Amino acid sequence: MQDFRMLSEREGRFLASRRVGHLATADARGTPHLVPVCFVVSDGALYITIDQKPKGDFRALKRLRNIAENPIAAFVVDRWDEDWSRLAWLQARGRAHALPEGPETDRARAALRDKYPQYQSTPLQGPVIRLDVEDWVGWDANTADD
Repeated sequence: MQDFRMLSEREGRFLASRRVGHLATADARGTPHLVPVCFVVSDGALYITIDQKPKGDFRALKRLRNIAENPIAAFVVDRWDEDWSRLAWLQARGRAHALPEGPETDRARAALRDKYPQYQSTPLQGPVIRLDVEDWVGWDANTADD
């Protein structure tokens, strides 16, 4: 699992404070796919949930098909503000894995429920994605705390 010590304390706080991230995957031909996601950092890993979808079968989701074909993925969180001195973003790049059911998936779902109160009443029965982060890159317009 990823060692998040490569993030500064400030970057770690920024990541933990974000409520939505964006997951970028690509199929075997390299065709990109980008979706907003709920996420949590827990036990040194970045987890992304797939909650109930109106499409029905989770395996039909493009992000999961892409991960099966090409596990290289990126994840970004950002802060937009009309005051451009507050703009910031942080991107993780690495390998994504759709986890099998088991203790790690259960722990990730519990951490997601803790972060997002909405999941207290919405079942988390879909797959959980773990992104094994290989590197981080980011930018912050200034050094003011969020």
